[in-house]
Amino acid sequence: RWQFCAAGRGAMLSTMRVAARAAKRIPRVTPALHTAGQLAVPAAPNVYGGACSRRWCAASGTKPERHEFKAETKKLLDIVAKSLYTDKEVFIRELISNASDACEKLRFLQGTHQLSAVHDEALPLQIKLSCDEGSRQFVIEDTGVGMTHDELVDHLGTIAKSGSLDFLQNAESDASKIIGQFGVGFYSTFVVADKVEVFTKTCDVAKGDTGYLWSSDGSGSYEITEVPNVPRGTKIVLTLKDDAVEFAKLATVKKSAEKFSSFIDFPIVILESGEEKPVNKQDALWMKSSATEEEHTQFYRFLSNTSYGEPYYTLLYQTDAPLSIKSCFYIPDPDNAPSRMFTRDPEVGVALHSRRVLVKKQADGVIPKWLHWMKGVVDCEDMPMNISRESMQDSRLMEKLSMAVVRRILRFLDQQSKKDPEKFQKFFKGYSYYLKAGVIEDKEMNYSRHKDDILKLLRFECSQKGKGELISLEEYLSSSKEGQKNVYYFTAPDRQTAMSSPYMEQFNQRERNVLLMYEEIDEYVVTGIEGFKDRKFVSVDSSDKDFELELDPPEEVKPEKELTETEQKDLEKFIKGVLKERIQEVKFSKRLVSSPAIVTSIVTPHMRKMMKNLMAGKENDGMNNIPMTLELSPSHHIVTTLNVIKGSNEAVARIAVEQLYDTACIAAGTLDDPRVLLSRLNKVLEMFIYQGAGYDYSRNEYITRPAETETTPKPPQAEEPKAEESKAESKDSKSSSKFEEVKTS
Repeated sequence: RWQFCAAGRGAMLSTMRVAARAAKRIPRVTPALHTAGQLAVPAAPNVYGGACSRRWCAASGTKPERHEFKAETKKLLDIVAKSLYTDKEVFIRELISNASDACEKLRFLQGTHQLSAVHDEALPLQIKLSCDEGSRQFVIEDTGVGMTHDELVDHLGTIAKSGSLDFLQNAESDASKIIGQFGVGFYSTFVVADKVEVFTKTCDVAKGDTGYLWSSDGSGSYEITEVPNVPRGTKIVLTLKDDAVEFAKLATVKKSAEKFSSFIDFPIVILESGEEKPVNKQDALWMKSSATEEEHTQFYRFLSNTSYGEPYYTLLYQTDAPLSIKSCFYIPDPDNAPSRMFTRDPEVGVALHSRRVLVKKQADGVIPKWLHWMKGVVDCEDMPMNISRESMQDSRLMEKLSMAVVRRILRFLDQQSKKDPEKFQKFFKGYSYYLKAGVIEDKEMNYSRHKDDILKLLRFECSQKGKGELISLEEYLSSSKEGQKNVYYFTAPDRQTAMSSPYMEQFNQRERNVLLMYEEIDEYVVTGIEGFKDRKFVSVDSSDKDFELELDPPEEVKPEKELTETEQKDLEKFIKGVLKERIQEVKFSKRLVSSPAIVTSIVTPHMRKMMKNLMAGKENDGMNNIPMTLELSPSHHIVTTLNVIKGSNEAVARIAVEQLYDTACIAAGTLDDPRVLLSRLNKVLEMFIYQGAGYDYSRNEYITRPAETETTPKPPQAEEPKAEESKAESKDSKSSSKFEEVKTS
């Protein structure tokens, strides 16, 4: 044979190169000759060499050898036992699940009359746990089907051989009641045990009366011995390792059994002080088609781990499409709603089960974080479980499960809002923040699949109803003006601030409804969703928006004085010269009714304030560079008077412009620190006092001297450039004020 070693490969390559060179020297082949009806082909020269060619041909004609893969059993046990499971205590779940399957198989065989006689017929179907700290032993017993000698070899002697799966395939039993499916759960015992002993006897009298002991230390071999006086079922005794002696303690075993297997369909008892005490007292309520109010209250307290409290809302949800889902959900009383201050990274209160066995205590893959405050259980038989049964394999099915469950919860809440609006209003006040957070999270992580269902649950105050009265978005649309295409909203700290804001003036005048939003998250919500049922959200404090003023024009009232276009341009130039880079534009608009000015921006004032808070601590957060627009009412008496005194009393006019801008910023809530106004307010106060004393700032002298002129101080000179003399004389210099509108001829 040709040996494929390095030398052999080299020789072959060398021979092929010789052949290639020789091919160039081969003479042209003569035409084929027919001899006796057969084709005769001239022989080609042997360019590979005689001996080597024969060896190669011989190798290619030999029969291939067939070998079986071999596995190091000890290493395989290590992989199965140590790599599949993240927590040691999982072995208790696996053994209880196996015991439950053994009991379920016996119940099925008896129910279908497949057994003519059963050993120890008086024994009840149950699972018993016990432990012994002194001998470092953990023991679990069941009174199920048990095993024969051949079944011990077949099921325990073969890794990944599932007896439960075979049973399901060979018998028409209810798959929802059989837990095991992979055939590796038993080997989780080697995570914690140095030695595993299995005492067992079959339930079937026809298969014999012999009991057996299967034992192994996980080294790759096992022994089977006949043992007398073994009762029906299976008893597993684990001699624990040094690092697993905690599972020889009663409290640890009881806690783990309650955690994973509280809802197993058969009684689980634990041997405590010589007495058998029940572990799984609570029924799997979600498996029932209906339940009483008392049962729900008891189950809710069990899930909440308390002895008091009642659920505010209860939902029992079962369906077979798109997945087989059995679930039960509870909403705690809104008075006990979790505080956001202490829920930075909250744990989901809904547990994920599969066929009554706990898979995940926090079903965060099914229930989103914004619903973490709910309590309950989701049990899905169709979940493609990881072999360790600690996670799911198919993320698409998990998404489908989550979609079905969350949609049902949201639609249930919508039904309750219509059934009892007052009760729902209390729920909303307690959980409103989390529902609003759900809108944002659903958009970022779930492509807004639940947006419409969540928006139906949101409630807000509005300008056309009293304090504390909440309306839904659908109710807002039904109360809007005919032809209205926008949903108007205003974010403010409280109702009083909102209703007295200059931004609300034109809407109050027109009796147009505006949603009032008081929580910081509201601005993010409406910015994220953009609209509701083809209606666009528009903030009343935004700039350059179509407020649909033609829908409901108010009754026209002719102003006493209104600036002309020329006067507006002159005043705009003067104001820009005073405020400089603080504003981008000065504009005159009709949106103001009783206020002289407001500020607007591409970012609403409330959003601007929140963004500034988020970027607090940074030297240059960029928020001061966002351009602001100062909008003025051309007919307001302060604005018309300012236009007059800007030429006659520039010092006062400049201070008035500064104050007008700051007042507008206060109304918008964009003034970061009101203490910056102190010096200017003191200056305004000073001007009021001195003008009241008869001082004329346009002339820089007293017009009416006080009684004691020698004690009257002269006011300080204005910091701004000296103003020109006023063309308008006061009729009554004693009572007139430069802050009142000057009547011009």
